[in-house]
Amino acid sequence: MKLWGQISVELNVEDFVEAADHQKRLEDMLRLVRASYPEATLAMRERRQRRPTPVVRARPPGLGTGRLNDYAER
Repeated sequence: MKLWGQISVELNVEDFVEAADHQKRLEDMLRLVRASYPEATLAMRERRQRRPTPVVRARPPGLGTGRLNDYAER
């Protein structure tokens, strides 16, 4: 059986210099983890905030669904 363990750390940084400092700290911690788990890896990715989902308004009654067949019988 194979298992996969994951440790996540979410960081808020102002610039690449600060990000590099955090990466170095995490790499130092990774060395400790690799003493017990030699195949451990570190992946750092930029995480962009999600854009707010636009509000979709319901169609007023009597306007159909917008499908072509709604207008074929009219």
